[in-house]
Amino acid sequence: MHSPRTTRFTRLLIPLLVGCLVVLFTAAAPRSQASASSIATSHPLRPAISTSCPASGTARAAYMPSMTLGSHSTIVYIVNEGTFANPTFGTLKRYDVVTGVKVEVVKMANTYIASAQVSANGQWLLFVAQSAGQVRLQLIRMDGQYLQTLYCGAGSPQGSILDEQWSTNQHLVVFLQVLQSGTAIYLLNVTNGALQVELPAVQTLTFAPRTWLDNTRVYVTLERTDSPPTILYILDTSKGANQNSQNLQKVFDGSSTPFCWDFDSSYDTTKLFTTQCTVDPNPNGPGAGNYHGPSVINVRPATGGSPTSVYTRNDLAFTSVRAVTSSTLLFTVGNTSGVTSQNGLWRVGTNGFNPVRLTGTGNQLNQFSQFPWSNVSRNGSQYVLGIVSGSPTSPTYTLEYGSMSGGAPFVFASITNVQLLVVGWTTM
Repeated sequence: MHSPRTTRFTRLLIPLLVGCLVVLFTAAAPRSQASASSIATSHPLRPAISTSCPASGTARAAYMPSMTLGSHSTIVYIVNEGTFANPTFGTLKRYDVVTGVKVEVVKMANTYIASAQVSANGQWLLFVAQSAGQVRLQLIRMDGQYLQTLYCGAGSPQGSILDEQWSTNQHLVVFLQVLQSGTAIYLLNVTNGALQVELPAVQTLTFAPRTWLDNTRVYVTLERTDSPPTILYILDTSKGANQNSQNLQKVFDGSSTPFCWDFDSSYDTTKLFTTQCTVDPNPNGPGAGNYHGPSVINVRPATGGSPTSVYTRNDLAFTSVRAVTSSTLLFTVGNTSGVTSQNGLWRVGTNGFNPVRLTGTGNQLNQFSQFPWSNVSRNGSQYVLGIVSGSPTSPTYTLEYGSMSGGAPFVFASITNVQLLVVGWTTM
């Protein structure tokens, strides 16, 4: 039997304990919710990253934490050792033009790096690597961190991933894939891993992505079987998947000069620059004969329209053009007859004034991307070129950079039987 004192104490203690527990739970609940909210805010969900292939027909979202870049102009390039069929190493390297230091971003055994490009913010590299019959679309940060595989094809040539182009907002990648039915254009949203066929395969026709006009529209060229590209179109990705090629917007027709025309959008994306030169018929059969003048650089609205002449020469073959600043064009001259002494890289104002030959040692611009930082440093003061010389069985690859003001270029890499390919510029 409980004593009256014990009973009274118990009656007093129970309400007190209940009150204390209520206060504690009330005080604790908001703190728990705030803590959970804080965790969710400071640690967003991170996509799973892996270098293995995702399931067939699917892709992965990219994980792209930012990094702080330096101020030194830096060139990124590919080094492929061995052959395409039997590679020994594929490497992405950086070269600091201020210090002369070279750094391997990533080096992969038994791998051939088919293409690569630098992101708009200079922090990332998107590239296609082939190893053991597997083609991978991969991503790596400029400091060598966060190597990841976004998508895989199914061998070569079927399944090959070609002509990949990355939008400047870094959300979308468009690429060409070789299928049994032909070639199709795919669109990958790297923010969520969504993959879709943007332009289905059409027998005997190849529509190849060339460069983004803006963050939804892509310039694509039409190439028929055994023929060079002849027509330039715009593919609008905002119109959704499985578009009909007959509904593409035609921008430029280069069929009058099928072996010698090129294009690029203006720095502000409002205009389209095109080059055309003269090519003789090949006396020995199909294909091109000699390249020579006259040539012209024209400008028109970015979506097509009547052209206006920017710069013409009767003696030179203009073979490519790039808009590298708001007021400057780079173009190449590649005469195979006539005045060959003026071949090389030139610059001219977007108004056609002040043409200057920068170097005669190379006439091939970046083959992977047309964005300004693919050929010219981020501050617009320097260019980079790749040169192939020697015999087809024993080629020598040389990389050089020079001033956009002119002067002798500087060779920073040269080697025989090892492929060197320019990727673009960043700062480190």
